[in-house]
Amino acid sequence: MKKALLFFLILVTTMLYAKIGFVDAKTKWSIQSNFEKEKKLIEQLFKERANLWNEIYKEDMDQEIWMEELQKIVTNPLLSFDEEAFRQVYEYPTDMDKVVDVNISNIEDVVCKKNEITAKVNIIWKMESLDTKYEEEITYNVLLKQEGEHWKISDYNLN
Repeated sequence: MKKALLFFLILVTTMLYAKIGFVDAKTKWSIQSNFEKEKKLIEQLFKERANLWNEIYKEDMDQEIWMEELQKIVTNPLLSFDEEAFRQVYEYPTDMDKVVDVNISNIEDVVCKKNEITAKVNIIWKMESLDTKYEEEITYNVLLKQEGEHWKISDYNLN
């Protein structure tokens, strides 16, 4: 009985040690000050996407080129959403506020994995409507995915 109990305790101790010792090697936390690299990457992608959406205002805009450019900075599920939204806006023109600038005021909860980055970001949107200019600050949970050597926005949701 003592041998069975001793064997059981050794087995449990080994399992606990293995669970603690074998953490996910793919996950790494960025230790950079204020996550500047991730902040710049996310901000750049959002600016490129906003500039692309602003192209809708141009009369000579080519739909195919627009879709190709979109695929360089966005991936699914956001890509499917943007493509459908573009078709709707192009087919049924509507008054859409223009994004003048995009800035990230804060970034936190950053988790970097091999092909994924998640972060909680505060984005300041500088907007322009037909009659006024205004700013909004909104907090999002952002997901970036790496395709090849390029990072793309995969999704973002209100926090």
